[in-house]
Amino acid sequence: MQRYHVDLSSLEPSKREEAFELLDGYSHFAECVISEGKLEAVIVNWDSSEDFESSPVFPKGCPCVLLPH
Repeated sequence: MQRYHVDLSSLEPSKREEAFELLDGYSHFAECVISEGKLEAVIVNWDSSEDFESSPVFPKGCPCVLLPH
């Protein structure tokens, strides 16, 4: 399983929550990264064989980093 850090800070606050809910629904597990009381990023545990960054649930335009195991 691969883990990704997805920076949602480029999205409007309401869109960040929508992105989290979508990622949480399609991944094995997703957790919020809160900074100064705001949702800033998501850690996604991706267990699909589909490429994460080209999947339809990936929030386009958001920076993403594959985390080491």
